[in-house]
Amino acid sequence: MGQVIGNPPVTHYSHQDFNSDGQFWDACQDTSGIMYFGNNYGVLRFDGERWNKISLPNNSAVRSLHCSENGIVYAGGYNEFGIIETNTNGSFTYQSLRNILPPKYSEIGNVWQILELNNTIILRTFDFLILLNRNNVEIIEASGTFNFAGISGNDLLVLDKKNLFLLNVNTSQFQRIISTEDILNESILKILPGHENESLYLLTKEGSLFEISLKNKTAHRQQKLISLSSKQVFTSAIQSLSGEVYIGTLSNKLSSWKFQDNRLIKVRSFGDLQDQTVLNIFESHEGIIWILLNKGLDFFDPNAHLTNIFQGSSIYDAILFNNRLFIATNQGVFHSADIYSNSVIYQNEFQKIPMLDGQTWSLKVIDNQLFCAHDQGLFMISNGQTTQIPGFQGVWKLFPVSGKSDQFFICHYNGIGLIQIRNGNYLVLSNSLPGFDDSTRDLIDIPGESDSYWVCHGYKGVFKIKTNKENSRVVSTEHFNEQNGLPSPFNINVHRWNGQNIFTTNDGLFIFDKTSETFVPHEALTKLLGSEKNIRQLVQQGDTTWCVIDDQLAFFDKAMKNVITNPFLSLKGTLNRGMECIVPLKNANEVLLGTTNGLYAFHPEAKSQLLSAKVKTRVSRISYSINDSITTFAITDTMDLMEFPNNVHNISFWFSAPYVRDKANIRYSYLLKDQMKEWSEWQEEPMVNFSFLKGGDYLLKVKAQSLSGEVAQITQIPFTIAPAWFATWPWLIFWGLITTGMVLAGIRQIQVIIVKEKEKTRVEEQQLQEVRDMERENQLIIQEKKRVEADIIKKSKDLANNAVLIAKKRELLIDIQERLNELRKNAKNDYTRTGILNIVRSIEINLNDEQQYLLFDTNLERVHQELFDELKSRHPNITTKDLRMCAFIKMELTNKEMASIFNISVRGVETARYRLRKKFPDIYELIGQV
Repeated sequence: MGQVIGNPPVTHYSHQDFNSDGQFWDACQDTSGIMYFGNNYGVLRFDGERWNKISLPNNSAVRSLHCSENGIVYAGGYNEFGIIETNTNGSFTYQSLRNILPPKYSEIGNVWQILELNNTIILRTFDFLILLNRNNVEIIEASGTFNFAGISGNDLLVLDKKNLFLLNVNTSQFQRIISTEDILNESILKILPGHENESLYLLTKEGSLFEISLKNKTAHRQQKLISLSSKQVFTSAIQSLSGEVYIGTLSNKLSSWKFQDNRLIKVRSFGDLQDQTVLNIFESHEGIIWILLNKGLDFFDPNAHLTNIFQGSSIYDAILFNNRLFIATNQGVFHSADIYSNSVIYQNEFQKIPMLDGQTWSLKVIDNQLFCAHDQGLFMISNGQTTQIPGFQGVWKLFPVSGKSDQFFICHYNGIGLIQIRNGNYLVLSNSLPGFDDSTRDLIDIPGESDSYWVCHGYKGVFKIKTNKENSRVVSTEHFNEQNGLPSPFNINVHRWNGQNIFTTNDGLFIFDKTSETFVPHEALTKLLGSEKNIRQLVQQGDTTWCVIDDQLAFFDKAMKNVITNPFLSLKGTLNRGMECIVPLKNANEVLLGTTNGLYAFHPEAKSQLLSAKVKTRVSRISYSINDSITTFAITDTMDLMEFPNNVHNISFWFSAPYVRDKANIRYSYLLKDQMKEWSEWQEEPMVNFSFLKGGDYLLKVKAQSLSGEVAQITQIPFTIAPAWFATWPWLIFWGLITTGMVLAGIRQIQVIIVKEKEKTRVEEQQLQEVRDMERENQLIIQEKKRVEADIIKKSKDLANNAVLIAKKRELLIDIQERLNELRKNAKNDYTRTGILNIVRSIEINLNDEQQYLLFDTNLERVHQELFDELKSRHPNITTKDLRMCAFIKMELTNKEMASIFNISVRGVETARYRLRKKFPDIYELIGQV
């Protein structure tokens, strides 16, 4: 299996980004990672976040730029050259060096190149070579025209008129190597290192590669890269640190090449550029390739982890077969256009296979035949031709039957089919096995159980099916859902990992426990990946396992200590949910990743050319506000602790990460130590503002990260804000003395207050004691009142009992009187009648005895003295009989008992009570209150 390399994503910058002329001539990078670009306006500076620009004094175009080994940036234009310096406020200026030239060399024309060799800066114009070495300036005049200059190792080669020379910059001596006739009068574009000592290659604009022997002073055309019939012209070329050669053209954009057997082999073309014409190419320290166009500026990272292989469709599967890459998409099946014999496959053009339009789910190679599972059925692809296997509609995939090497289940929308594939021929054994008719998108065999399989349904849970020995029917089906330990019946998939069947769910990963016949969490995987997220894929290749956590792609190794997600941040949310395409390549570290936007290749070993320690987050400048004034200054590595005045009310820090390769997708996070508990959320804005910080010492930490997973080192900015004027030492001493005096005065005042408070407390205590005594007396009065009330209640009860006895006595006497009267009527002699009559009269006298009523009334009035007094005061004309009636009501006697006491009927009592209420309407209310 070969290596698949796609094109890295290209980032475009246009006039809307840099706000300047779009034609670029040259570029360089300083020691901080900041890029400089020369265009028709002047010089543009880019720190990864912000663009700045300056023009030359004569407003000429800047044709050449170079950053020297000691970090000085040189720029050259028309009749002008100088250096670029950074100001204290973070802006940059141009300082002309033209005045170091003798007056007669005031007209030097365009400075087309700036080179450096052995600490000597070489400026090339058509008429002069200007050599700058410290304070020494040497000017070499051309005998014809200096059309080219280049460095190979420690050699400087210069083309003057029609001869190519070696120039010794120390002695200014020329040594002829070849003439232009030796290279067929073609125009030299680039010098490339040779494969032997004292040899080099010359690449020409006409597309020839010549091998030059410096020893023998000979030239030999090694290769013609452009056909004779082509009108193509090479305009620029570089050889990167990786050895790859990038060549720009006049009208065909950019291509990359590599040396193989002393010849240049084309690797790939870069069609995703803004413009057809490439004017120059530059490689930055971190390995970024900048393409300077006739209209615009592009860059890409050749070491990108993710490279794009196919765009424009949603990808569901990919497979390498017969040195071609086949891709299953929502639009059909595509395959790479060319066949490559070597182990590396480079792809950027695909062809669509006919008769397979529409949704394609999966691809599988069986018996050296390629099968396609499609929404319209099952197809076999051979030599670009498509054959449909009849009898199927809506096929998910093919799965091998356990124990039968030539039989395969056809997993489709409405069950399971069976096909035999042998010697390149197929035989459909069953369109649908009886006994199971649910969708079988996910099917896997069960280790240790013959003819048994798990089937996962997207909405119904998990089925365990068993076929007969001939695989002609499903003989048993068991259904499992949340009642069997699964968190829910939705979004369950099954995968083989470390020899086990792992079930991924919305809430973690599970295995089936045969003993309990339930699903239980897989301890190791759940511990690593968690139980709160939806794990949808689990693909194992060697020591690496790939997975999908919610919408995020990730992987981990066999140590299972860390889950890596950073390299895939740019793919978050672009995966086909439930049908994620993850295809590890055998015998390689790469993996193919299908998304809704296309197919990508991931190269885990791709990395920056810089050491990670050099990839730092940078605080480029700081601005602060005092009243309406804003001050800005640049940050340098030599700056000490920064101090701001106390009246500062806004401090802004501006970030950048020049050495991060994915410059278009950088995010930042910051932490103000002791003021923030946690790092801020990642933000795209490259700055932070703090308002109204108090006086004191602070430490700001800033870090950067790109969506491709690159992490820049944390940078720290210590700063201090001066204390307020009243917090300086003289004033602190003054305030200390004032405070001491105030404290002493306060202590004296407190002592006085304490004495007053003690006296006040004593008086309050005395008053409180008097209140307590009064409360004690009130308690005694209340107790006495309660005792009297209890005595009254007792006496009242006694009176009531006495009244009841009197009533009963009267009832008895009346009853005796009535019986005696009956006896008297039936007596037979006068004596008996007379005796009975006397007894009756005695009883009558006793019943009408008022003395007992007077005694009763007296006792009644004593017991209910308060009630009688209240009644008499409210109603002076109330009678004794009325008072007696009120007392009986207060004593809660019944009408019958009162009738006996009053010697009247019950009806008479009711009448008396009615008359009493009518005569005194408030009488019952008074009785209840007293």
